[in-house]
Amino acid sequence: CDETFNRVLGFDGLSCLLPAELHAGAVKMSVFGYDADNTSGLRATTVPVTLNIRQSGFVGDDDSPIPPTPDLYTQILQKIEEITAPDMSEYPKKDEIQKMIEQALANSETVIPSDYVTIQKLNNEILMIHESLTPIKETSHTHKNKEFLDSLTAESLALIPDLQQFEDTVKEDIHRIDEISQSINNAAHTHENLAVLDGITAEKIKKWDSISTMQTQMNSFSTAMTVYSEKVSNTTARVGSAESNINALQKTIEALQKQIDSLNSSNFITLFSNENYAQYASEIGLILNGGYHLMNDFMSLYLNFCTSANDYALSYSQTDFGWDSEILTVCTKELSLSAKSKIIISFKSGAAEDGKLYLVEKPQYIDVPVTIYVKDKIDRGQAVDLNFKWLQSENYVSVMTECENLTFGKYYLAWAGRSNNTHPLIKNVKVLE
Repeated sequence: CDETFNRVLGFDGLSCLLPAELHAGAVKMSVFGYDADNTSGLRATTVPVTLNIRQSGFVGDDDSPIPPTPDLYTQILQKIEEITAPDMSEYPKKDEIQKMIEQALANSETVIPSDYVTIQKLNNEILMIHESLTPIKETSHTHKNKEFLDSLTAESLALIPDLQQFEDTVKEDIHRIDEISQSINNAAHTHENLAVLDGITAEKIKKWDSISTMQTQMNSFSTAMTVYSEKVSNTTARVGSAESNINALQKTIEALQKQIDSLNSSNFITLFSNENYAQYASEIGLILNGGYHLMNDFMSLYLNFCTSANDYALSYSQTDFGWDSEILTVCTKELSLSAKSKIIISFKSGAAEDGKLYLVEKPQYIDVPVTIYVKDKIDRGQAVDLNFKWLQSENYVSVMTECENLTFGKYYLAWAGRSNNTHPLIKNVKVLE
């Protein structure tokens, strides 16, 4: 939460208690110190490491609670108070030392009195104590540490390792629509496809909300995105359909287009659109190789991710990311979803592959960036793993994913794009709440 806690180790300390104020989450930790022999206050600092704190759920009866962390100035004063003055009773007094020195100088022999060893020992110990107290006194009396403390800022959060590969299955609705599409193909071989097409109603089309982009791609019929116009051409070549049947089929397709045009899309919430990519960039976070970025910063680091060359679609290509990198993409806009909700993604893909599409429930309180919170929930297996598939297509196609068995609530949407053979290009993402 952008708070910094300090623990003074002193000159010989090797361990300390963690601050009692820490709670579940990620915290960065580093050690720093000052050279006691350097009057300019030379500081040495370690590279920070990340400590992930998780609640154990168990507290023993005999466990003593850790007291709150005092401020740095109070800790330093406590260290000063712990330093006690040495016992001087066993050493000679100043007058005695002076007499011993004078006697040694007056003595013609160069024999050093045995007490001189004791004097030298005393001088060395006094010097050591003086050197130990000097940096502490300077810090406490002149407050030179204030400038250092004021310069401390919160470090960027380190991230947990990349996601594991999850295996998805093809949605049952896609299978059902594929079966219908197959029945159309079979009917086309026997010239019975006209009756099948006439049986397609507006009510059925509404159930297949994945065809929301059919206004520009009329030849995409099912969520498997089989190009229907190619099927018709192949059927004509193989079977030699009469021209009258083709004309009838064309009229049926035109009628289907009118039904699609009449669909009301006002209930859809757009999470990303290439037409207004800048509008959505501030609500999209990305994680790659343990690094967290908002989309605006990500675009400045990876120049091919969202550019005019691809009409500002999200590009998970090998040009930027190398081979088979995985980029977790999180929409930070909260969504009100239920089992009736639908998610529609329009994309191109170089290959067919099981994809990764997640929903993460929004908590009542969150103290880290949404993208990091979502990543952690996915890694813990606490996300809703939706059935999703990348479909090979050289043209933009739309795939609808239903939120079956989803409990009503607030959620965040996330997906993973890979720079492998799929290297998808995502044009828009919409949600029907």
